[in-house]
Order: sequence, then structure tokens, then C-alpha cells
Amino acid sequence: MTENNLDQKRLFFGMEAHAPWPEALPDARTLRAKHRHITLAFLGDSSYGKIKALIPKVPRPPFRVAPVGLCDSCLFLPRRDPKVVTWHVDSLGDHDLLADYQETLSTFLEAQGYHFEHREFLKHVTLGRSPFLPSQWKKAFKPLPIYFQNLHLYESHSGLRYEPIWTHDLLPPFEEIEHIADIAFRIYGESLEQLYLNAQIALAFECPEILPFYDSALHVKSLEEMIMRLNEIVSRADHQIGTPFKAVSFHGTIKKEGGILTWEMIVDV
Repeated sequence: MTENNLDQKRLFFGMEAHAPWPEALPDARTLRAKHRHITLAFLGDSSYGKIKALIPKVPRPPFRVAPVGLCDSCLFLPRRDPKVVTWHVDSLGDHDLLADYQETLSTFLEAQGYHFEHREFLKHVTLGRSPFLPSQWKKAFKPLPIYFQNLHLYESHSGLRYEPIWTHDLLPPFEEIEHIADIAFRIYGESLEQLYLNAQIALAFECPEILPFYDSALHVKSLEEMIMRLNEIVSRADHQIGTPFKAVSFHGTIKKEGGILTWEMIVDV
């Protein structure tokens, strides 16, 4: 193999996709959960040496906490002769952080000589490739919360493997922590509004059925107000559909370090 061939890799920029994925999915050539991602800029067969030299100049995301969203429908792409089954993603929050960053990243790469189709950024996560039966996937689909952590330059391999070869780390929106008898999460945000949003996402990871009760009016003035509104969500959901939650505890304080807010949310079950 020539040196030029060794330099050629199938590359793209993307972010890890995390969701409470179903354990069983319909038949397809299914991607393993650790390989599921959202593509931000597909470079195709490209010189690794060229992109490696550009990495120090690649614009980093302006956010430090992973953006969140909602898997709201099943899509089959391309539409005329589908080869992949994907779940469409709708961003949550006051700003579409992913779309804004994808535009910034693509603009930078185009200025470096890379070429992309100019079309609307369709946020989606591929779960499987053909052969598959669309009717089975549509029937199996249920809305799920999702978040996108860590920016990667990925190399695409055969066998539906996508391996990071460069990474820019982001904080998760939440992480589950141990607590006696109850469920507890450490919530991260860059504002009180994002903290409230990510607390809702943490609850939805534990119980996706709570998603229809999502509160999009994210402006809150205090931790006490945030807990009260979380409990309104829990109460409505429990009354209408039943949930594993009793209440969010009036507990803890919001801490701020390096511009990042954290709060330990304890949920009575």
C-alpha cells in the first residue's frame, strides 16, 4: 500500500448520541449503541494528514455542557430508496445549539477546501442499515430523550464501526450518582434555565413516558422555583400515566465553578 493510500481515511466530525435505547429493536444491520452518533460534517475519503494539521484551528463548540434533544420520529433515508433507518432529533431549549455549531464548523471547513451539499441540517441518529422493514420500525418507535456528548473526528470502518481519532470533551447534562433508596443525579448547566432543562432530561432518561409533560417555559428565578416546577411535572405525569417518582426533594444548593452550575437532584421513589 502506498504512503498516499495510508493517508486516506473515511472521516467525519460528529458527536456521541446517548439515549435510553430500547434493548430490542426490529431487524436491520443495527449499529451498536457505542457507535451511534450525529454527523456534523462528512468529509468522506480524505487526507488524514491535512485534517490533522487543521485540528488546532477547528472551531470548538461554544457550549461546555452537552446539548439535549428529543427523538420525535422515525425517518428512512434517502427518502426515495431508503438504505438507513434513523431517528429524527428535535433540539430542546431556547437555542438550537447543534444547528448553530454545525453551521460554524461547516463554514470553517469549506474555507479550507472541503465541499458540502448546501441543504438544511437534518438532525438524526442512524440506528440501522438495510435490509429492514419500515413498518416494523415505525411500530417500534417511541419518543426518547437524547443528548450529544463530546465532539469527535471519527474514522468510518467496515462493519458499522465509527472510531474517534480526535476528541473535544464536553460535560454531560447529568450523571446518575449513588443514593440510598432514592434516585439521584448530578445536573450540569451553564445557566439556571439549562439546569432546569437538563433536570427534566434526567427524569426522562429514567422514565421516557414523562416526555409529554416537558415544560418548555424554562425561565426560572431560583432553585426553589425549579424544584416546585419539577414536582408539578412529576405530579401531573403520575396522575395521568403513573411514574416511578414520588417527588423531587427540596434538597441541596446550586454550586458554581468555572462558569458551570451543578446541583444534586434527589428523586423520591
